[in-house]
This record gives sequence, structure tokens and C-alpha cells, in this order.
Amino acid sequence: MAEMANLGWGEGGEAWGWQRRLLAWEEESVRECSAMLSNVVLQDHIQDFWRWLLDPIHGYTVRGTYRFLTSDAEPVVEGVQKNVWHKLVPSKVALFVWRLLQDKVPTRANLVRRNVIQPNGILCAGGCGNIETADHLFLGCNLFGSVWYLICNWLGICYVPSCQLSDHFLQFSNMASMPRFSHTFFKVIWLASIWAIWKDRNNCIFKNAVIDPQIILEKVKRDSFFWLYSNRISLAFGFHDWWRHPLLCLDVK
Repeated sequence: MAEMANLGWGEGGEAWGWQRRLLAWEEESVRECSAMLSNVVLQDHIQDFWRWLLDPIHGYTVRGTYRFLTSDAEPVVEGVQKNVWHKLVPSKVALFVWRLLQDKVPTRANLVRRNVIQPNGILCAGGCGNIETADHLFLGCNLFGSVWYLICNWLGICYVPSCQLSDHFLQFSNMASMPRFSHTFFKVIWLASIWAIWKDRNNCIFKNAVIDPQIILEKVKRDSFFWLYSNRISLAFGFHDWWRHPLLCLDVK
């Protein structure tokens, strides 16, 4: 760590050396890692030590851990975060969503809180003029949030969505009136939607790309189909049928 800090672990620093050209998603991961490390300060003559965040004063105890795991104050741990780990989606996507549901991804609100960027840079990348929190970016933004309306039209469903990510995930992936076997597919579509929104948000910031919710929808269709197909999930129809009639492909009528 000290050697990396000396070389410079900011974006473009000498600490980042690679034997091959990075893929686009790998470059994105490096930027996120660099943003998290930018707020880390190493101090000479101070020994490293483990710190138990649930109880920084007294440290780890079995009793304290048991209380945390069984407390009603943290229902999201078991009900949501555990469910994002799914064999049908790439591990990098599951990891991102797991961090997202803990509000650990580098939204502008989080970057301001960590003193990575200035407070005047806190507004949403969608240009709506609101603070870019995770809930707002993915659900409340007029631009990025409109993707969910398009997804519902594509699926042919209608429901009143939650404005909180954890509730939205549970609501969407356990869609009422749909057969239980279809819930896995709705979960895959939700994860693909979150991933597509985040990638286009980053393209908007780092590459000055123009955001088009319809194009994000097309990426959701593409990614969800190929994630299912690559895991040998038997779909009743081919790619173009999935593009137009996903519920028929899932045998949901």
C-alpha cells in the first residue's frame, strides 16, 4: 500500500501498471477504485490494526454480531443483498449491485461526502438539477429513471414502483400476479437495468456521451438475453422474440 501511495494511486498514477490494454469495464473499475483510495491517508509510525465497525470502541464480540444479524433494523441484509448474488449474472454486476444497495458506489453525493470532489459537483449527471444519490440516480432522475417506464412497456406490465432501491428490487423481482418461476428472470432484468444505467451514466461523465433512455433499454434487452443464454437457460424463442415479447419467451401469458 505504501509503495502504491508513493507512486500515486490517483487516476493515471504510476501505481496502475498493466501488462495489457484494459477493457472498458476494467477501466471503469480502476476509476472507482482510484476514487475510493483518494480519501485514504497513510501515516508514518502508526501501526495498522483491525477495526470492527459495528463496535469501534469494544471491538468484535459474538454477542454484538448476533444482535446485528438478528436485528429488525437491518432487514435489507438478508432480504436484498443476499439475493443479488445470482449465477445467471456476471459476478462484477452482482458485486456492483451488492455495493449499490449498501450505498457504497461512487455517486456524486458519496464522492462529495468523502471529499473526493467539490460540493458544487454534487448534482446528478442526468442534468435534472437534483443531488445525485443512489436512489435518485437510478429511480428518481427524469432521464435515467425513465428507463423503468420503457422496461415496463417492453414487459407489458404496470405497477407503482418504490422510490427506494432495496424496496424497488424486491418489488420488481417478486412481481405480483406473475408465476413464481418467472421471478428469477425479473431479477436478471432488474440487474441488467441497473448495470446499463450505471455504465451510461459513466459514459456521460467521462466520455461526454449523450444519454438516450431508449438505447439503455436496448442494452438491457441484449444483456439480459445473453446472460440467460450463456447460462444455458432454455428460452422458448430466439433473440428477436425476446426483444419483442419477453413474457411469451418465459411462457408467461
